[in-house]
Amino acid sequence: MQKDLVVKKRTSTKSRLLKRYEELLERIEDIQASRRNLEEGLRVAIPRIQSQIRPLLTDRDHLIRKRLFRLDELADEFGIGKHERGYFQEFMTEQAAEVLDRVGFGDMELGELFEKYAGEPLKSDAKVLAPIAQRFRDEFGIDIDVQEMLDVGVDNFLNEHGEEIRKKQAEKQEAKDAEDLKNFDPAAKQKVSRQQRAMLQDARAIYLRLVKKYHPDRETDEAARIRKTELIQQITSVYEESDFLTLLKLQIELLEEEEMDAKTLAEDMLKRYTRILQKQLDEIQQEVSYLKFTNKWLFENFFGFDGKFNERRFKRFRKMVREEIERTQRDLNDSKQRREGWFRDWIKGIKAYQQETAD
Repeated sequence: MQKDLVVKKRTSTKSRLLKRYEELLERIEDIQASRRNLEEGLRVAIPRIQSQIRPLLTDRDHLIRKRLFRLDELADEFGIGKHERGYFQEFMTEQAAEVLDRVGFGDMELGELFEKYAGEPLKSDAKVLAPIAQRFRDEFGIDIDVQEMLDVGVDNFLNEHGEEIRKKQAEKQEAKDAEDLKNFDPAAKQKVSRQQRAMLQDARAIYLRLVKKYHPDRETDEAARIRKTELIQQITSVYEESDFLTLLKLQIELLEEEEMDAKTLAEDMLKRYTRILQKQLDEIQQEVSYLKFTNKWLFENFFGFDGKFNERRFKRFRKMVREEIERTQRDLNDSKQRREGWFRDWIKGIKAYQQETAD
């Protein structure tokens, strides 16, 4: 009777180190997918946002700015009671600051309006923006004029220079990829990093060990030889695909229980490559974080957590801004038809809103 090949697997549970290695691989795969989604989403979304959203936002901010000056004009004309004056000043200060933040500090008239109600000039975020400008210079060779960023607003600045930034990002990645092909000579021994060399050596050691144990040539039983042949094909395929983790798993699962040095070898390898993977993960996360930062407004409003452009969010946002424009325009028209009544209604609304938010 033919004797079946029995592949003895370790019955012990996964080590914490192996679990950590697998988790890192999974996280790297997820965040790489997120980066690809975000890059593709930006490529598709930016032209549409430039043509369909940006003009609407400009119109909206223009109308809000116009309403602030209308409120200021009527406040001077009709006056404000002492019980409402504090609420009105706080509201005008906050609203002027918000609009300035969007349209930029270069709007001198709006800056003066802010100062009128705040009692002091609006302080710019030059100290906050300086490190950002330095990072652009260091990473992409782009000289950022901090004052220009302040004058036009951070979002507007990143939008206006977005194409240049993305081009520099792409050039940097292409240069990084091309470095591996620099002075390539098929006949020459290729240079690899110490980490890559160690991984190649470890993978080969595992491969040779498994092949030696399960090579079918000396197997006399036909069924067992077929099974060993299939197993060797699997091992060879994994090795040729440089699937290091699967090789480690095969070593742990297929070698005999008494071969304790196999486990020790695998654990030593895992320690090394867990550190390597953690470094890779940190680098990719930094790239994704930077990509999100340079497109912060876009990402917050038009992308999902997976980094994909969300068509529903886009349409909802566009509809919301259009409705806000229509409401604000109607409100401004109302301010011309019933000037004092409109102003008094706003004073009541501002007081109620400020009291509510203060609670």
